Amino acid sequence: MDQEKTGKFISKLRKEKGLTQSDLAEKMNVSTNAVSKWERGLSFPDVSLYKNLCKELDISIEELINGERDNSEKSKEEAIIKTLNEKDKIKKKSRKVLIILSTIFLSIIVLLVICYIYLRVNLISNSEYLYEEVINALKEDELNNNPDSKNKDFNVFYSYHPFGIEKKGIYKYAYMWIYSQSYYLEEDDVLAISSGFSIPYKVTFKNDKIIRIETPKDGNLYTSSIKRMFPGIIKIQVLNFDKEKNINKLFNEVSAKKNIYYDYLNLDMSKIKLEDISYNDLLFSVRNGKKNCITVELSVLKNNKYILYTHYKACPKGKVCNSMLVYTKNKSGSYNYDVIEIIKHSIDASNLQFTNDNLPDYEMFSGNGYQFITDKDNRFLKDFLKSINVDLDKCAEPDYVK
Repeated sequence: MDQEKTGKFISKLRKEKGLTQSDLAEKMNVSTNAVSKWERGLSFPDVSLYKNLCKELDISIEELINGERDNSEKSKEEAIIKTLNEKDKIKKKSRKVLIILSTIFLSIIVLLVICYIYLRVNLISNSEYLYEEVINALKEDELNNNPDSKNKDFNVFYSYHPFGIEKKGIYKYAYMWIYSQSYYLEEDDVLAISSGFSIPYKVTFKNDKIIRIETPKDGNLYTSSIKRMFPGIIKIQVLNFDKEKNINKLFNEVSAKKNIYYDYLNLDMSKIKLEDISYNDLLFSVRNGKKNCITVELSVLKNNKYILYTHYKACPKGKVCNSMLVYTKNKSGSYNYDVIEIIKHSIDASNLQFTNDNLPDYEMFSGNGYQFITDKDNRFLKDFLKSINVDLDKCAEPDYVK
């Protein structure tokens, strides 16, 4: 069928009838845009409309198909041939579309099968006790080999996330992320951190006995070693586990265990005294928590003195330096203020963990190991800073290594 020829034919007949495109569209119960497309040769009327359209235009179906007035036997034969050819084209087009869709469908199936084979891990559910075997082994090693284990009340606390246990023949593999912190009490029962880590583990068992413990390499080799250590879907979970919310959960579990063991939680802030937070001359240090820079740090001492650290050790471009923060310059002064009120109106943060999105305005670290947080509405801190003319919102200045 010649759509363009038929379109011009419909347009000519419509105008002879004195009809607008809207009039014809209304009679045919289609949109004006549909009639416009017919007449511009962009589409052909649906077969279901042939009878009514021909009636409105006073033509035969054969004339509509041929795009001209001619009721001869020859024109009827041509219309039949054109109709058959059009049906054949539609069949071929449908067959082509079906082949394309079938190819896409089969490709998806093959891809899913490949992914399944690649990511499939033979996990078992009857060996969860092996996770605790790993924790017990790590704890025993820490107790035996950490030099701080000889200090008073040394203890190590663990929290873990299980990814699964895989069985291959006589071997089992435990995949887990472990968070650990160890502590001990210094003189005057000051709580000190000894060691800690947060890393994924692959532990190999034979006859339920540990024969190998693996952790990923550091730096640029971290990702590649993860991919080597962990199978299929497990490696994807491990690579995406090191997010703030996951690590925070493990951190909070370890902190809760630590606080119960050392009875270090739930301070009565209203009854706290300077002796509770002081260690030697230091009462507490405070710094801004929300800056995208190295902030100044204010240390408040017991003898009505303070020290403000204003510079830090920085590394010039092109040099390799120790990344640990070290303050290099400071200025000191004296104060006359009841600083214990600052602590009393702050929050005990010993069991809190913050992300980059919800850092507190100010962080305070007491000399005796406690951690507190507060905000700009703590008028006691605000008045104290005003009285000694110190702005904690400032950034420290770099003191470059020579």
